Amino acid sequence: MKKILLFAPVLLMTFFGCMKDVVYVPDGGDTPTPTPTPTPTPSGQVLFLNEFDCGNKKIEIYNASDAEIDMTGWTLSKDETEWEIPAAHAKVPAKGYIVYTGKSDGTTDPTFGLSGTKGFIVVLKDKDGKEIDKVDNSAEREGGIVVIEDGKSWGRKTDGATEFVLFDVPTIGAPNGGGVAPEPEGPLCFNEFDCGNKKIEIYNGTNKEIDMTGWTLTKDETEWEIPASRGKIASKAFVVFTGKSDGTTDPTFGLSGTKGFILVIKDKDGNIVDKVDNSKDREGGIVTIEDGKSWGRKTDGADEWVLFSVPSIGESNSKGTIE
Repeated sequence: MKKILLFAPVLLMTFFGCMKDVVYVPDGGDTPTPTPTPTPTPSGQVLFLNEFDCGNKKIEIYNASDAEIDMTGWTLSKDETEWEIPAAHAKVPAKGYIVYTGKSDGTTDPTFGLSGTKGFIVVLKDKDGKEIDKVDNSAEREGGIVVIEDGKSWGRKTDGATEFVLFDVPTIGAPNGGGVAPEPEGPLCFNEFDCGNKKIEIYNGTNKEIDMTGWTLTKDETEWEIPASRGKIASKAFVVFTGKSDGTTDPTFGLSGTKGFILVIKDKDGNIVDKVDNSKDREGGIVTIEDGKSWGRKTDGADEWVLFSVPSIGESNSKGTIE
């Protein structure tokens, strides 16, 4: 017992003596600052393929450690295509993110893209070829491919978590937020069309009132300028225009539920704010909108369009009845 007790201080002195060799002393500094070391997750992993936005070809990697990590010379691969991470775009900050955008020339970002419908397998490996993380969204995975629609993303429920979820609003380059994406500055967009009643609904998904005075609505080749009396649309609210009017407060053009249409809204500078194509030239052709029905976004501002057997013009699309 005495030998053990006498040897313990020697071990401690040796340990602390070694520690002096690994501290960093800034120039002119008097107090040594320990070099930060990664704080791993319970699994020991510190770098994660964290979120995928296929529509925008974005791959987010999250660093769960307390130190910046340099991935120079590491590789990202999608299926059989491998890309080496260059020094110019390799450093992931502590508790931070790096985002790669696919379909590039390979100089700073990968040459490959991502398919939200065909699936993918993405692998991150270090310089020694060791697999750091792998995400399988292929047909072979248990449950099959998770479809990632444009405008949405698929990511870890919280940064670095095991569970993956779909995000209606991507959080690329920001915390995944417990699976609930933060409310964004949403879109101002065409939201629903009732052709039988010549109704055009516009939704303001932003957090502020928007004044559309001087903006234009165009159907095919016919353009109408929105007057001041009808220009303001409150936050999270709707404005409804009725066609075949004299143009004073509403458009002169109507809408055909069988012949189709292309509708465009532009701001005062001529920038396209939103465009909806329901013409014969769109993929899938014209969607027939029968009298008494409407065609609109599945939920206010969403990408997916559906037919409503009961329209919800002037109110939330959640109050309509999807056919």
